[in-house]
Amino acid sequence: MVEEKKEKGFVFVDKRKSHEDEAQEAEKAQEAVPESEFSRGEAGRSQEKDPAPPSSAKEQAMPEIDFNSFILSFSSSAMMNMGVIPNPMTREIEKDLPMAKQTIDILAMLEKKTQGNRTSEEDRFLSAILYDLRMKFVEESKK
Repeated sequence: MVEEKKEKGFVFVDKRKSHEDEAQEAEKAQEAVPESEFSRGEAGRSQEKDPAPPSSAKEQAMPEIDFNSFILSFSSSAMMNMGVIPNPMTREIEKDLPMAKQTIDILAMLEKKTQGNRTSEEDRFLSAILYDLRMKFVEESKK
């Protein structure tokens, strides 16, 4: 009797979702959500009333990120490190000029590395932000 050895092989399972799978999951999610008071049209409730605001920051919709908002984020960080605006967490003025200089240098590096890939609006915005930050840094350094 010849014993046949069964070799174990690999099994590949495609876990990517197709558009049909996503549509089915969306339908299931909508079915699982109970009707709100507004959709049932209960008496005594105004349909123009806005729903209650989200209870936590995680539930709030985040704004879309684009190049200008990315640059603005760095700008705010530099202004905070120069002591121009207060830290939003502690509400205190904190001054860290080396960190402000590093942030300005990062923006300058981004300007150089993205040259030719920005729109004219993004060019003007980045140039204006860098100019303002550099002038403010010089002013704060003299204090």
